[in-house]
Amino acid sequence: MQGYTRAQAEKFMKIHRVVFLIAAVWELLRFCALFMAVWITFRQILEADSQAVYWLLIFGNGGLLVAAALLFLYVDPKRFRVLLNLTRLGKILGLVSALLLIILEPIGIGQHFLPLNLFPYRIAPLSLLLVISVLDLILLFLLFSYQDGETPPTASQQDQQKEEPPLPEYRETVIPKS
Repeated sequence: MQGYTRAQAEKFMKIHRVVFLIAAVWELLRFCALFMAVWITFRQILEADSQAVYWLLIFGNGGLLVAAALLFLYVDPKRFRVLLNLTRLGKILGLVSALLLIILEPIGIGQHFLPLNLFPYRIAPLSLLLVISVLDLILLFLLFSYQDGETPPTASQQDQQKEEPPLPEYRETVIPKS
């Protein structure tokens, strides 16, 4: 990090580590909220077949992978920096699938409402998904804004360093006037 003292750079890294922890907690809350929304949406099917809840877990456990990767990044960002791109990819795929559902849901059989006892009014599952998607976009922006101070050299850069000899030392030659 250029232009920063060591103490400022460490403080900056600690702030980014906290973002990873907050993002991991959000992923767990997101999983629970989406699981609850799907549970309520397919309540009749789940009442008829109690084993169907395991299908919900199978489809939803990919989101838990993102939460686990974020926890690893919180523990040691330098060691697990390869997980950052996996996390970004997981967030992008989750947003694409949510966007498809938001676009295609109104074309379907109509607007269904969730009776949630936590709130005095009814919430549409589509509205809940829209709020979650907006928060996911903010989180994705934060994940893309994270820059690790060290970037490992690529294979092509290493090959160039091996093939090319170092440049000669630069010197000025002064020619005296005669």
